[in-house]
Amino acid sequence: MNNLPVVRSPWRILILVIGFTFLYAPMLMLVIYSFNSSKLVTVWAGWSTRWYGELFRDSAMMNAVGLSLTIAAAAATMAVILGTIAAVVMVRFGRFRGSNGFAFMLTAPLVMRT
Repeated sequence: MNNLPVVRSPWRILILVIGFTFLYAPMLMLVIYSFNSSKLVTVWAGWSTRWYGELFRDSAMMNAVGLSLTIAAAAATMAVILGTIAAVVMVRFGRFRGSNGFAFMLTAPLVMRT
């Protein structure tokens, strides 16, 4: 078990809350504005599920949604398979020639903007 002391200063908690707010506030606003009854995104006209009804009635949009979900499922499946293989390689072989480059390739997508 980890015996390091845990420091819970108010500043750390504040920075954490600000960071999560910065990440999740735009998504929350998209969800809220998706229920807007106005044709204009910037003008709030009241609550409505009209646009969800329009989405489900439009066959081209539903085909696009289906294709997006299919691609997302395939990408998630491949990510799990490749991630499992990478984890097995890292644990089984430990340090090997090129392990620094391998570790860099694994962590690069986490720190680089796409």
